[in-house]
Amino acid sequence: MSRHGRWLSVLAGLFALRVAAQPLALVVDSPLLPRFDTWHGGVLPYPVLLASQLAILSWLVVAAYRVTTNRSRPRRKLGRLLLGASLVYGTTMVLRLVLGATLLGDSRWFASPLPTVFHLVLAVYLFVYAYVNLRDG
Repeated sequence: MSRHGRWLSVLAGLFALRVAAQPLALVVDSPLLPRFDTWHGGVLPYPVLLASQLAILSWLVVAAYRVTTNRSRPRRKLGRLLLGASLVYGTTMVLRLVLGATLLGDSRWFASPLPTVFHLVLAVYLFVYAYVNLRDG
């Protein structure tokens, strides 16, 4: 297994834990599991959020599998696009964390650190996947 394939698999696994944890929080009351509402910023209704997360997770798993098994077709143009997207996405989420912890702590979207952390997981995934495409494309 390639080093980058391992990273992509770990990041996909972290996102899978996030997708599974939110509905689990509806039925399990544990101090180790954050409440249901802390898992998202409230922008999308939960059914829409869940459907989009499952679609994203499917892509993450397939892409990680293809990189891990050397079945991906790296493309430099895609790598450049994903690199830019990952940097913008990651920077935006870091700003969201900082603003939520300071100036905009009264806004639910900004003051929801847990979903922001998982957006950073996705940004790092895109960065690694971009690197694979740039390096091998």
